[in-house]
Amino acid sequence: MTSPAVEDDLARCDIGIVCALPLELAEFVRRCERVRTYTGGDFVFRGGRYDGIRIVVVESGAGQERARRAVQALVDAHHPRWVLSCGFAGAMDEALKVGDIVVADKLLCPSQPPIQLDFRMPSDPAGGWRVGGLLTMPHIVRTVAEKRTLAAEHGALAVDMETYAVAAFCREQHQKFFAVRVCSDDLSA
Repeated sequence: MTSPAVEDDLARCDIGIVCALPLELAEFVRRCERVRTYTGGDFVFRGGRYDGIRIVVVESGAGQERARRAVQALVDAHHPRWVLSCGFAGAMDEALKVGDIVVADKLLCPSQPPIQLDFRMPSDPAGGWRVGGLLTMPHIVRTVAEKRTLAAEHGALAVDMETYAVAAFCREQHQKFFAVRVCSDDLSA
């Protein structure tokens, strides 16, 4: 049972979520109760409850440097039990379609060592989600040709611009971490 002092500490949260843009988690935040929006430094935070769980979402803006600063601000201010990197990603696997979910079990970034996430979870392609590698790049990967080249080189299912930095920070801080992304585009064009 949680002590009353911890229960009353509204600054703390159970889950902290880092996303680049408000659009990426707008629907989730809309479903939360008692949401408060506030700013801290360069970042917008939204805190509330989802099914009794205290959630804080920080909007980092695009890119690894901003994501790393945002997760640090989130951890410093709210001490989450878990940090999640969530939002959109570009599909790099032919089987993925717009709206499919990628749960990362390995995070990749050029010139950086891979980060293996320690969990076991099977893919469910029929259910619209796959478990596999997520590649973080310093720019938006726009073309199908570049996605195919990067997929062959790194073995990733999808690509984003923030997750590796969030995971690297969490690893340094011994912070529990999880990454889930929704495909905003596929390899059809």
